[in-house]
Amino acid sequence: MNKLTHNLPAKVTAIFLFVITVFGSLFGAAGIYLLAEFDFYLMPVSEIKKEVFEDLTDSDAYTVFNRYLTEYRYNLKEYQKTFPDNNTNFLFELKDSEGNIILSTYSNQEYQFSRTYTYEINPFNLNDGNLYPDTSGTPGGKIQYTVNCYIKKTMTASDRYSMAEYWINFAYKMRYAIIPITIISIIAAIVLFIFLMCGAGRRKGIDTIVPSAIDKIPFDIFFCLLLATAATEYGILVHIDNISAVGIIYLVLILGTINILLALLACMTFAVRCKLGGWWRNTIIYRIIKFIIVLMSKIFNSIKYIFLNLPLIWKTVFFITGLSLAELMALASFRDRSALALVWLFEKLILVPAVLFIAIGLRKLQTGGKKIAAGDLGYKIDTRYLFWDFKDHGINLNSISEGLSKAVDERMKSERLKTELITNVSHDIKTPLTSIINYVDLIKKENLENETLREYIDVLDRQSARLKKLIEDLVEASKAATGNIEVNKERTEIGILLTQTVGEYEEKLKRNNLDLILKKPKEEIYIMADGRLLWRVFDNLMNNICKYSQPSTRAYINLDIENKHAVITFRNISSFPLNISSDELLERFVRGDSSRNTEGSGLGLSIAKSLTELQQGTLDLYVDGDLFKVVVKFDII
Repeated sequence: MNKLTHNLPAKVTAIFLFVITVFGSLFGAAGIYLLAEFDFYLMPVSEIKKEVFEDLTDSDAYTVFNRYLTEYRYNLKEYQKTFPDNNTNFLFELKDSEGNIILSTYSNQEYQFSRTYTYEINPFNLNDGNLYPDTSGTPGGKIQYTVNCYIKKTMTASDRYSMAEYWINFAYKMRYAIIPITIISIIAAIVLFIFLMCGAGRRKGIDTIVPSAIDKIPFDIFFCLLLATAATEYGILVHIDNISAVGIIYLVLILGTINILLALLACMTFAVRCKLGGWWRNTIIYRIIKFIIVLMSKIFNSIKYIFLNLPLIWKTVFFITGLSLAELMALASFRDRSALALVWLFEKLILVPAVLFIAIGLRKLQTGGKKIAAGDLGYKIDTRYLFWDFKDHGINLNSISEGLSKAVDERMKSERLKTELITNVSHDIKTPLTSIINYVDLIKKENLENETLREYIDVLDRQSARLKKLIEDLVEASKAATGNIEVNKERTEIGILLTQTVGEYEEKLKRNNLDLILKKPKEEIYIMADGRLLWRVFDNLMNNICKYSQPSTRAYINLDIENKHAVITFRNISSFPLNISSDELLERFVRGDSSRNTEGSGLGLSIAKSLTELQQGTLDLYVDGDLFKVVVKFDII
């Protein structure tokens, strides 16, 4: 079924069969209704023919009588020519009031139906084909004419009588067969319709729904076009006059086919839109409603934004103005307007100053809150002219400001004490450590025969140097974090300093089998920075590359100019899995090597970031898998 719904010839065949079955269903249903209406299921065929022939002969009999009186009364030969018995199955005898045959096409032929019609008229004179009352005749007299009508037993001509007999016989034979045919047509039409709905939007070799150009037309526009087409076709059928019965049948078939195809197309495009989801979104009505909603939302948000950003005093003024207008409109409905106006005026003389006073107090509190929130802990709210809860709220805000100020001072004091502690402890450790290093150097100069002792001395040498570096980093990190470092910024060419730093690490890069690629522009780039501190930043970042890069890989350093900023990018591939965020890596004593198999204190990146920020620069770290990237930015001068 899935493959069949993707097959274009199958769908075309289904459309063709659907049109046929729909016609079969419609004509079958109409046929059953008409057959039941004319009692084909209850009456014999002879009685049905009798009723039909009565209607037909009634019209022809009157035509015989009327044309005789108005046109051919004095020229019966010409009249005879208009009713030749060889091209019609209708025969007649026209008799006057005395029973005399005036004109006849009947000569004792066998007939299957006969009927007599009698017509009475006032006396008249025939003058120029017009009938006039005869004033010379007997007053009140009537002239009677009789028309005997006969329908041939054996039809010899192709006229409406033979046509009627043919269709009556055909319908009578098919009266029972038409029911199962109609039912089968309806079932087949339903099955084909379901198949076409399932196959709508399907293409051979494609599993997804593929919309056509018709499916992209807004559905309500498409539906209106269908209605307009159907209305046009209906108007053509209703207002057409000069066309034969056969022509009308052909026209009905053509227009009906067009309507069925258009209706099927509407259903198929609707099915495609439903399969794609959100069919209502591809309508003009939806777009109009959405536009109105968005527009109203923007208007509401604009009004809301304007209102929220108005000063409190102006909000109060607008509120009072609106309230006053509402009250004036209410007062206008009372009879005694003068008294009510005085009451209203007195009320406003009291209310307006009170509300404005409250608004001014709220404005003070609002301003104080914004100042404190922005970090101005020294700001104090003037509570002299505040009262009740407003004054209490102002005192509480001032207390919050004082509390925050004390907390900040305590934190700064704690940081200073921490820095001093680290500095003092480091200094105390550095003195014996220096002695240890010096004595280790002296021992290394001695001629030691014991190989084990030499190994011990080397270990002491390495570990003492490592401890010395750790202490220096610790002191520097503490000073950098607290800003307790003297910064002497001057005009610095960042490209030269970067090149010098990279040059000092050439030997170390070769030992670690790392290929460093430095890319910088030809023109000189100047920034305001402390050369000593900036070199320390670059040194820490280069040391980080040498320690933690994957051997036999490339590291990249790019110096670029972006939006009046000097941007230095350090990139390398980590030799250890970086299962840690960039923010955590910038914290103190945190290393990418979680196993701590490499040397390092975990302070290098933290020191580099602090020193960069002291020089009004930025340092950002990015981790993408094993890719490690540091971006340093400074303003260009």
